[in-house]
Amino acid sequence: MKIDHVCFYVNDAIATRDWFVQQLGFRSVGSHVNADRAIEVVNAGAIYFVLCSATNARSPIAAFLQRHPPGVADVAFCVEDIAATIAQATQQGATVLQPIQTEVQAQGTLKWATLAAWAGLTHTLLERIGITSLLPQATARLDNLLIAQPGYTSDSPPIAVELDDDSNPGLFTSIDHVVLNVAAGDLERSVAWYERVLGFQPQQGFAIQTAHSALCSQVMRHPSPGGAQLPINEPASSNSQIQEFLDVNHGAGVQHIALETTNLVRTIAQLRQRHLALMHVPASYYTQLRQRSGFALPEVMIQQLEQQQILADWQPDAHQAVLLQTFTQPIFDEPTFFFELIQRQPSDDSGHSQLAQGFGEGNFRALFEAIEREQMKRGSLHTS
Repeated sequence: MKIDHVCFYVNDAIATRDWFVQQLGFRSVGSHVNADRAIEVVNAGAIYFVLCSATNARSPIAAFLQRHPPGVADVAFCVEDIAATIAQATQQGATVLQPIQTEVQAQGTLKWATLAAWAGLTHTLLERIGITSLLPQATARLDNLLIAQPGYTSDSPPIAVELDDDSNPGLFTSIDHVVLNVAAGDLERSVAWYERVLGFQPQQGFAIQTAHSALCSQVMRHPSPGGAQLPINEPASSNSQIQEFLDVNHGAGVQHIALETTNLVRTIAQLRQRHLALMHVPASYYTQLRQRSGFALPEVMIQQLEQQQILADWQPDAHQAVLLQTFTQPIFDEPTFFFELIQRQPSDDSGHSQLAQGFGEGNFRALFEAIEREQMKRGSLHTS
């Protein structure tokens, strides 16, 4: 089970599309307008974001935006056997919003269904046979947006996308993980839901506490090769940044998505030229990085990381496989959704050794503290 695409509900699909193109270097690859929504699709590498805005007050998108600020409404997964997946989900008590539909297309067959997930989030499940459209019932320019099933082999390329300009492959390659925030007391229940219904398995767990606030987190991962990763957070203090998200979002939801790149230093340098707003990392972080025992990053690398405000972490048993991360400011008006930008660096330059795995606790804490500083600027973190 892998992430197929992510659907955002936004106030203005075209303006949001332009932000992705201008700020993150994505490509505009499809658009469509129907009775209740305007759709824009943006792409980078294997990442597809579907941006939807309402075309009338009766649209489900308008209803969503009355309850929540703009953000992620649906995380779609590509599955090998949709009938078996839906049967398992139904047996475990999941609510099926859209039963399995089948669409025979020119080069393949697309099957899909939709589950109600945690809180207001939904999960569309897609089974792709051959080469199919990105979205079901595609029309207009979306007809030309074609995706191949995982492992598909033929004389056709693995991804056939009609683009105006294919000379720029984009800065990002894939979605590394999607992070879900849930209310206090819901972490255990949401973890159990994803384990029972969709077959995710618990991985790392974190309990982060500073002098001001705290959170608990459980990383979930699907056991299939290259399976989707879903960390789930809950607040562990009343003034936690997770609680601020829940308050502003009016409930649980996706807090951020991690976009993977092969060269984070170069990518961030390019994004800064685009004036993308990123979270600040204090100089003290890099002083501590230089003093960290067990493994020393080359000084020239630390200087590059400090210049671009990038975090670095590694596991004690694989310290040469370095995890590099940084984070954007919230991308909408409200302090809710943001992007993580990540590189899992191998333990040598050959690229054949193991990549950095998991989620570095040092980086996790540094992110938590960075968001705390933004809370202080907003006056929403009461430190007494």
